[in-house]
Amino acid sequence: MATSRWSIIRNQPMKQIPIHKGGRPAISEGRRKKYLLSLRLDAEHYFKLKSLVRTSGHGTAEVLRLLIAAGHVRERLRREHLDFMSQLKGMARNLNQLTRLAHAKGFTGIVSRHAAIVVEIESLLKNLRDDR
Repeated sequence: MATSRWSIIRNQPMKQIPIHKGGRPAISEGRRKKYLLSLRLDAEHYFKLKSLVRTSGHGTAEVLRLLIAAGHVRERLRREHLDFMSQLKGMARNLNQLTRLAHAKGFTGIVSRHAAIVVEIESLLKNLRDDR
């Protein structure tokens, strides 16, 4: 009696094929969000929470996590903030070039330009901090 090809393979012992679990690595036990809270709010607190969610750009759960961890919620970076940061990068490049020039040629001619750039950087940082 002729055996089929499938019966020969079926009768052979199975080889151990390593299982490759691709994808995202497992989250550690400390970072896993496994506790669920149920919260009842009156109308005033509910609308205050919704207003924080709307102004911050985060979700409700993330706003509550930030309030628990830090006690305040900061909004996400907006387009204006990114514009401030790009201006700040340009000024930092200029300041770096002036510093290199000052080391090469001396500090006397660079001090006035250096002070002006530092004042502009401080004002941009203040605008960025106060706007957020």
